[in-house]
Amino acid sequence: MREKLLRGLILDFLHRIYPRDIERIGVIEAFYKEFKPKDIEKALEYLKDKGYVEEREMEHPVRRFEVIRLYKITPHGIDLIEGTLCDNGIAFWEDE
Repeated sequence: MREKLLRGLILDFLHRIYPRDIERIGVIEAFYKEFKPKDIEKALEYLKDKGYVEEREMEHPVRRFEVIRLYKITPHGIDLIEGTLCDNGIAFWEDE
């Protein structure tokens, strides 16, 4: 259940900053107090594979040969947030 909640939290976070994108490290920093970085990265991969989040890579502006990964919610992800779509693999609140 925590995986589903984390996915929902990440989508909600990306929706709040839309239309901007954010670096991978920024997403990890937003949730690292509650979730392990490897779990956050796994959730991002799930969301990307499902088409709810897009990943864009760019060269680091200063460090040569380093790549920065940026994430942005897709229209499909916005539809999920707004309730137009349903995905049982994502929760937007924690059941107690």
